[in-house]
Amino acid sequence: MSADQACLRCRKQKRKCDRILPCCALCKRLNKQCVYQLPEDAPRLLSIPELADLKLTNLAYTLELQVSSVIGDGLKLQEAAALYFRTVHTWFPIVSENRYHARLVDTRVQRNTTSPELSLLTLCMALVCKEPISGVLPDSAWSLYVSIKGFVGLLEVLGANSLEIIQSRILLTIFEIGHAVNNAASISAAANIRAAFNLDLDSSCAKNINPEEQQEIENVRYALLIVDSYASLESGQSPSTQRGRPSSDIKDVADVELKAFPKLARASKLLDWVLIHIYATSQEDRSSGVEGVAILKCLTSFMTTFQHDEIHPHPLSDSALAISRSAMIEALELGSHMRIPDNHYCMLTSVNILKSLVHEVGLGGKLAPPVETSAFSVFLPHCLFKAAMVCLCDTRVSGGIDAEPFIQPMKTLLGYLGLRWVAASKYLEKIEQAQKQYPLRIKNRLIRTKLEGFI
Repeated sequence: MSADQACLRCRKQKRKCDRILPCCALCKRLNKQCVYQLPEDAPRLLSIPELADLKLTNLAYTLELQVSSVIGDGLKLQEAAALYFRTVHTWFPIVSENRYHARLVDTRVQRNTTSPELSLLTLCMALVCKEPISGVLPDSAWSLYVSIKGFVGLLEVLGANSLEIIQSRILLTIFEIGHAVNNAASISAAANIRAAFNLDLDSSCAKNINPEEQQEIENVRYALLIVDSYASLESGQSPSTQRGRPSSDIKDVADVELKAFPKLARASKLLDWVLIHIYATSQEDRSSGVEGVAILKCLTSFMTTFQHDEIHPHPLSDSALAISRSAMIEALELGSHMRIPDNHYCMLTSVNILKSLVHEVGLGGKLAPPVETSAFSVFLPHCLFKAAMVCLCDTRVSGGIDAEPFIQPMKTLLGYLGLRWVAASKYLEKIEQAQKQYPLRIKNRLIRTKLEGFI
């Protein structure tokens, strides 16, 4: 392979260059770096680490330098951690704040040990706090994301696996979900489960460890389920294989006293059930309606636990509520379109409940957002998008009238969420594209109605 132009050294010395890539003969003989000034769109050779350099000590050193370069040391490192625990940790508590700071002091202040896993986790915590600017994530954030993906792969090759690496993987998947890297998120979510299965987290919970560490492991197990369910929802497919998934300990679905994160896991488990019913259940089994009714009963019972204080809870107030609504809308949408003999009543009931739920989301959306932008959960956008699209695309829900008043609150909230997560902005774009086709859809609906009346 040869370059189109001579390398910079040969051009400067006015020597004839053989233009061999990646290093010309002169630079190779002089043992100098060979640099070609290539067009911006020209292919470039990516650096590949030498096999002899693939050692855990070298990777630990590289990750430590990355932390210093990307985040900084001392006060800057503390500020980055404080930002993470003030925002992401409030809705996704998979890292123990006390244990993290204790290890950070041990490795980066007292220099007692070197830990590639902790450095990786620190980078992932910083990455997931990155926010878009004018709807676009900065190149520096994407560059950091790509680097971290590479580091995860290298640690995997070297056989390293630990709780910190699992936590890093999960945060990396959260970044992918939040910024619409959907294919990567779906693959990562499944890989996280395999990595946790190989680490045997279930056995770790049974070991004689202190309560804080046990709670941290338990939350990581919840997180594996939550992330896989939501990534499956975003990609429109059945959840990953059950092997390696956290064992189900879902008890009474109407338990109001559940803490926020176990409640989010319970909502995700119900979402799992819905997605399996939609994508992995035979048409014959779905047609019986037995499982569909059981799903709706459980979802209805679970969702009543959010309404003991507020008639219309804010759509941005609770991740578990948002996932429950997504699951309910998905299930009702399927039921409202199933063409089964003698099923008119069930279809009508599904449409009526769907209409009520869409309006409930819209009414809650007229209130001011309850938290600062940086603390918005990544699991909030889908139910807003889905409710708006159902209202736009199903005239039975909108009543055949202008849907704009119903969906405007949802669009406004997605605009708020877009300040934090690119995925929300992408959803907003899809709604606006669908709105352009809405008048034609209404016209066709009216024509069909007139024809049916004429016949």
